[in-house]
Amino acid sequence: MPNLAGKILREKFMEVEGDIELDIRKFAREVSFVLARHKLRLEASRRDKLIIQTIGLLDEIDKFSNILIGMVREWYSTHFPELNRLVPDHQTYLKLIVDLGSRENFSLEGIKAAVKIPHEKAEKIMEAALSSLGAQFDELDTVTIQGSAREILHMYELREQVSRYIDEVMDQVAPNLRTVVGGPIGARLISLAGGLERLSKMPASTIQVLGAEKALFRALKTRARPPKHGVIYQYPEIRGAPRSMRGKIARALAGKIAIAARIDAMSGEFIGDKLATDLKTRIASIRSKEEGRKR
Repeated sequence: MPNLAGKILREKFMEVEGDIELDIRKFAREVSFVLARHKLRLEASRRDKLIIQTIGLLDEIDKFSNILIGMVREWYSTHFPELNRLVPDHQTYLKLIVDLGSRENFSLEGIKAAVKIPHEKAEKIMEAALSSLGAQFDELDTVTIQGSAREILHMYELREQVSRYIDEVMDQVAPNLRTVVGGPIGARLISLAGGLERLSKMPASTIQVLGAEKALFRALKTRARPPKHGVIYQYPEIRGAPRSMRGKIARALAGKIAIAARIDAMSGEFIGDKLATDLKTRIASIRSKEEGRKR
């Protein structure tokens, strides 16, 4: 037999249903806001995002400083054109301008005090300064270009600071990856993948060619030979290897990177030293087999 409460509920059902629907919608909206805030906090707390952002900053510093050094070289070559050929290193070139200014100050003692270069190189620079065919600079010209060179040197210092920061964050976020491939390459891989989690989900074959997407698409379009490696080409054991070994070493390295990234993203356990040792053993085996074939 139905009780009184049930009778009242049935009579008021339409009213109650409307109220419940409103409450559910309100609750769902509040839950959505909470989840959205939580997701934003989670995204903000992901330190691999810092790696992506600072890699972008590093690229901008490189791009901007390369433009500026090209302009300063062209500018100073009006006064001392021979120095451009004699000093290819940008920082050495800038330090000479900052410390010595006018080519008339390029004495042997002054050059050696400003930069660390071999004695023979310093002598060549001094002789070039004495016989230079460049135009004269007045005091305003010299002071202005010295100030410009000084600011570019500060950009190189900023680059070093950012690079150290990236390496420290890599040690916190992806210690296994950093140990296997090094901080700079590991950070570049995370940036190219769009995050550590995305990198951890990539197969080794994709990791191997990260950074060489244009060459890969061009190869697919023209049916040419696809690239053997992307950004991991910067790894010393690949860059310094004969061409015949690079593909095999790149595959071995990409395999270890894939394992390291998955562990860093999922468990956080440190096995970087073991992975690095296994990689060295594999590379040594590749080299040994290749040398055996040549014999």
